[in-house]
Amino acid sequence: MPKNHFEPEEFRFFSEYLPCGIDEAGRGPYAGPLSVALVSFLPETLEKIHSGEILAGLDDSKKLAEPKRERLFREIQESAHTVAHAFLSHTFIDTHGINRAVLEGILKCYRKGSRSPIENTRKDLLLLIDGNYNFSRYKESELLKHKSHYYTKGDSRIASIAAASIIAKVKRDRFMKTIASKFPGYGFESHKGYGSAAHEEAIRNLGITRIHRRSFTKKFHAPHSSSQSDR
Repeated sequence: MPKNHFEPEEFRFFSEYLPCGIDEAGRGPYAGPLSVALVSFLPETLEKIHSGEILAGLDDSKKLAEPKRERLFREIQESAHTVAHAFLSHTFIDTHGINRAVLEGILKCYRKGSRSPIENTRKDLLLLIDGNYNFSRYKESELLKHKSHYYTKGDSRIASIAAASIIAKVKRDRFMKTIASKFPGYGFESHKGYGSAAHEEAIRNLGITRIHRRSFTKKFHAPHSSSQSDR
């Protein structure tokens, strides 16, 4: 089978840590939660991923069609050592900002993942985080100070981050499809809350719902607009 394209980054850390990929989905939408996921693989599983033996087609979730994401979602759940996930609500995002929400999601996943250490070891988690975040202004980031590395386009470069991107994306997409029936006319099942032309038109016609991020939809908050926040 063809080899995968990932860098062997996780293997640098296995002697001391359990390296875990971290990624998020839903930074930019007008509505719905932020989704953050953590995935770790044991060395023998990661070798099979790199050789192409398992998780064929694993990549950044944004590059994959929905059927392939769904297949890989199931296969990741079966092959990963640890999978952890957290939603951060639109309310949290409006109150604290999107970067603080990302940090909170990472911390939640770290705590959940820490409950599944490698058997018979005391290895701590090392977080391989997609992006170039700087969380230093938040006191809560102290926990990550010596337990994290950041990678630009990590979801295309590192297998565990790519896997986390798929978990985060599929979980969020499923959630938005589920709530679409509670907010008819907005098309959440198709655009998943992102700022598509159809979504903007729906907001102009129907107003803002209670699932919308107020801090992301300020341009629709004209005094004369009809808010539907009780929907």
